[in-house]
Amino acid sequence: MAHNTTVVKSEKKKFNSKMIVYIGEFDKYDNNSKLLCRNSGCLNYPKFPYRKYCSKKCNREFERWYYHNFYWERVRSDIFKRDNYTCQICKSSYPYRYIRRGKFVRSKFLECDHIVPRSLYTKLGYKYDTHENKVKATLEFFHNHNNLRTLCSDCHRLETRRCLSQMRGRSIDLFINKNKRIVHER
Repeated sequence: MAHNTTVVKSEKKKFNSKMIVYIGEFDKYDNNSKLLCRNSGCLNYPKFPYRKYCSKKCNREFERWYYHNFYWERVRSDIFKRDNYTCQICKSSYPYRYIRRGKFVRSKFLECDHIVPRSLYTKLGYKYDTHENKVKATLEFFHNHNNLRTLCSDCHRLETRRCLSQMRGRSIDLFINKNKRIVHER
């Protein structure tokens, strides 16, 4: 005999490490619910063979923008390249390799660190409820190049401990005020 069970999710939204803005969320429609070109600022209708875009140019522009701003692997690779594959604390350089046909950089020793921790996004006034808020939080905070740096595994572990002890020792608000300018210098 089968029993129906209902799973009740908690009302309080917890921080999710898989906070993603899917490409389909950028679809837009006119007043008659007819699909418009996905590229920002373009109000033309999609044309064959591009399905969601009016032209090859709009298709390439949007996908390049999306790829460099919303794929964590790409953002992470951009930070590693910007920092010359060098830990920003101890200044050690580490070997790296490209994966997926040269698209993304991987290293066993390098990690991409959020200077202001991701868990503090709500304290900085960001929300992750509507499409506009998701895009804003991702571009201005989660993937903001000013809030990201390359660290080796050892320095990242030590820096995380230091940051957590600072936040415990002082109020979180003091920590945020000290580091707020990093996030807003985009």
